[in-house]
Amino acid sequence: MSSYSIKDLERISNMKAHTIRIWEQRYGLLTPGRTDTNIRYYDDEQLKKLLNVCTLLNQGMKISRISQLNKRQMAEEIDKVIAGSFQSDNHVEAIVNQALIATATFDAAMFEEAFGNAVKKFGIKKTYEKVIYPLLVRTGLLWVKDDLLPSQEHFLSNLVRQKLFAAIDSLPLPENSSQKWLLYLNEQEDHEIGLLFANYLIRQRGQNVIYLGARVPHSDLAHVVKQCRPSHIYSFIIGNHDQLDDMLRKLITDFGDSMLCLSCGNPDMRKKISEYPITQIGSIDKLIEMLNDAE
Repeated sequence: MSSYSIKDLERISNMKAHTIRIWEQRYGLLTPGRTDTNIRYYDDEQLKKLLNVCTLLNQGMKISRISQLNKRQMAEEIDKVIAGSFQSDNHVEAIVNQALIATATFDAAMFEEAFGNAVKKFGIKKTYEKVIYPLLVRTGLLWVKDDLLPSQEHFLSNLVRQKLFAAIDSLPLPENSSQKWLLYLNEQEDHEIGLLFANYLIRQRGQNVIYLGARVPHSDLAHVVKQCRPSHIYSFIIGNHDQLDDMLRKLITDFGDSMLCLSCGNPDMRKKISEYPITQIGSIDKLIEMLNDAE
């Protein structure tokens, strides 16, 4: 059974901690445990209930009404939302919340159901833009990390990796692309989700991708760059790097003929990167804008 602070609930649900506390006091909506120092903590069932409450709130149901629903009634209301028309963002939010619940409770079948429902309604392309991308942002796996428990992170990462590989494989090979992107993670990096998602987006927009994956030695990168001459070299910096300046200088010295692009979630590291002639991609919108400019 996982344990969450009220700040964890706030981040995952997008509901303010102050509001969650009010719901506890006024409606008895959640029943947190207490540590020896009287600090609230919540389990998987509490997180699941909160996410379902948020889904029903987005559908216009009043919190006073939601608080009166028992577990079975709430499940029935959620099923109605999931089976709805999916024409509004509220229905999308319901799918994202179900995927978050699946992650928290290690329920692969629930994740598959949520993903399958989205694909049926939106198609594969919009599912990644409307569901998978917001899911990755909410769980902190796209531009930053360490927001989930390690076991949950691995569980979700592997589910999403499988879907991303399948989606990438389904794309046609680009013809006459104007850009050639080389995607890699350096020798200290393992978390591929953001890089895989970038791979999908770049390929989906008809550009060529050379995907090297995680833990690529600089010497191997240099060999590929020399042979393939990419227009863009793109990487993610997720962990802490004591030798960040040295790494950035080496990239510029060795690969300055390509456009160097980095994504990083750490504000201090982003500030340091801004001192170098490197393009920072801080969001999916920035990446899409760059790709659109090439079309």
